Amino acid sequence: KMLYLFIEGPDDERFFTRVYGTILGSYKFIQYSGWTPTKINDFIRSINCTPGNEYIFLGDADGKPINERKEILLARYSNLDSDRLFVVQYEIESWYYAGVSATTCQKLKLKQYVYNTDTLTKEQFNAKLPKKTERKFIMAALLEVYERELAIVRNTSLSLFDAGITKEPA
Repeated sequence: KMLYLFIEGPDDERFFTRVYGTILGSYKFIQYSGWTPTKINDFIRSINCTPGNEYIFLGDADGKPINERKEILLARYSNLDSDRLFVVQYEIESWYYAGVSATTCQKLKLKQYVYNTDTLTKEQFNAKLPKKTERKFIMAALLEVYERELAIVRNTSLSLFDAGITKEPA
């Protein structure tokens, strides 16, 4: 049995490995950026045809309301099941930032702490970073002290994702 996670890029992979790796069980990442809709549809079809295999498809809202972005993705990928689709509002950086307390933000010298991360964009996240520290080091430091329970409260789309993957099977 294998769970496939369709993600956009390496920041997503690091996030899911660190925050959800033990919860997900056996999983494999599929970085689909640059893939054609046909290739993605074919891959989803092959997963659906293999007993025991499942997938989760993640996409960024990119400023659109979650429901609107879901409709766009469902129209683009005809084999995609809406129950297996989760949208990050706005981008994965909002999920990274959601799991860090105000105290940790101060320790890491992140600027202008905001509690609700629902509308935090990649650009706003980057503006919070200290000038002389590389982004990848800050992102790794955030994951080292990540508080999933705090993040679920601070970000609605993460809360929806968390509830969707941690619920007991019916």
